[in-house]
Amino acid sequence: MYRWSVWQALLSLLLIILMTGSRRMQVKGHEEHDAHYWKHMAHELLYEKKDYTMQKINIAKNIMVFVGAGMSQATVTAARFYNGGDNETFAFERLKWSGNARTYCVDSRVPDSACAGTAFLTGVKSNFGTVAMDPTVHRSECTMEPAKKLASIAKWAFEAGKAVGFATTSRVTSGSNAALYANSPDSDWENDANVKAAGCNVDTVPDIAHQLIHGDIGKQFKVMLGGGRKQFIPTTESDTSGARGLRTDGKNLINEWQQSKQGANATYVTTVDELASLDTSKIDYLLGLFDYDHLPFSVDIANGSKTPALVRMVHYSLEMLQKPEHTEGFLLFVEDGNIRRAHGQNKPRKAFDQVQHYANAFNMAKMMASETDTLFISMNDVGSTLSLPGYPARSSDPLATPAGTSTVDALPYLGLSYATGPAHSTYYSAGTGRLDPMPVLQGVPNVLERTCPAAVPMADGVDGGEDATVYASGPWAFMLSGGYEQHFVAHTIAFASCIDGACDGAATIVLSTATILIALGVQLFA
Repeated sequence: MYRWSVWQALLSLLLIILMTGSRRMQVKGHEEHDAHYWKHMAHELLYEKKDYTMQKINIAKNIMVFVGAGMSQATVTAARFYNGGDNETFAFERLKWSGNARTYCVDSRVPDSACAGTAFLTGVKSNFGTVAMDPTVHRSECTMEPAKKLASIAKWAFEAGKAVGFATTSRVTSGSNAALYANSPDSDWENDANVKAAGCNVDTVPDIAHQLIHGDIGKQFKVMLGGGRKQFIPTTESDTSGARGLRTDGKNLINEWQQSKQGANATYVTTVDELASLDTSKIDYLLGLFDYDHLPFSVDIANGSKTPALVRMVHYSLEMLQKPEHTEGFLLFVEDGNIRRAHGQNKPRKAFDQVQHYANAFNMAKMMASETDTLFISMNDVGSTLSLPGYPARSSDPLATPAGTSTVDALPYLGLSYATGPAHSTYYSAGTGRLDPMPVLQGVPNVLERTCPAAVPMADGVDGGEDATVYASGPWAFMLSGGYEQHFVAHTIAFASCIDGACDGAATIVLSTATILIALGVQLFA
């Protein structure tokens, strides 16, 4: 009789759990708008993964996060052929651990760089087009309530006494870079003119460039290297290229940055020669804006160019961050947005060359630090729509030889294609349909400018929503193996480096359903 009552109790408990689980499925969409939902999810996974090993693991004194925007697995696979062969292994692929991060936003299955960057830099998933804002905030809302602004790993690193900096091939105010230091309901609000055009007050909703120069996080960066001068100068002034700025408030934020650093050695550079002439041991703060907009593709940077390669920017960033006085270590964030931009133009060869450019920069950084006390992470933020169809020969060039022949129209097809993009009209005719791709390719002598077919015509190709591949080595890197949500990356960084109270917080976790069942079972049968 006693045993039957025990089983009745267990069955009742199971029923309650199943009913609760059903209810949780129904309200999941609502829960995703609560920042605590994402944090609790990550903490439960941290608690589970930290028990995978009993060996002594160091704390990550230093953190390096590299992001290849749009560097999908298909991109890496295809890039190997152009960089040594199908069996080539890039430097970031040689890291000891790898995993897959689910990239969707709260309100979109396919992310943009803003909501993706928010996830892996703040530890909370957000809505499409928003930068480090609570998931209750939707794009273009004129709100900056303190409670709705998310803190990033940069803030946590500063609070732990670390030196922080970043380098990018994008505008320093765009993509995932912005989530490192800014809070904005719209990723397009890089200057004050865009904020005003949306009907918002710039006094209460400051633009992203302004936050980089005057914000609590931005003003502390030891080094900032990238492009995007147009976001920092007014319409009444021209930059070194002769183009006028975009700011309508009359402010020259570059001058304001230099003025704000009075008493310190703050240096501003615009060319690779100026960068190369620096003695970083004598510089306290370094700002480098090397282009009016994004930096050019690596294949377009010729000898004698004024633009530094990413590998050089990373080198000088580490020189700034690895100084003896930075005893608590450093955080370096590196983003290569040109991989994504090449995909948007349906120019895969440029994307593949950019992957090699990115890998070289990562390899150099890896040689300048040790896995003993440095957590290395390489990942992509968003995917691409590039696919590798057909059965091409191992030795064939996907942009020079066909992968096969269609069984429907008897025309050859290429071993590379996009779902969307501007190349649609190059390979399709309204009157005849699909064109033979071989004459199209041969009509473009410069192989780097060759495109491949896109199924849907668009001015720019869109991003892909497949999982992001995360590679990691160093202290606690194994926690980034397997499958998980993209926001888990930020929590792993915090845990591995003991910032933002993560080491203490990891021990105080909401018990899982399995743990509760075990505890109840012990009580019932005791």
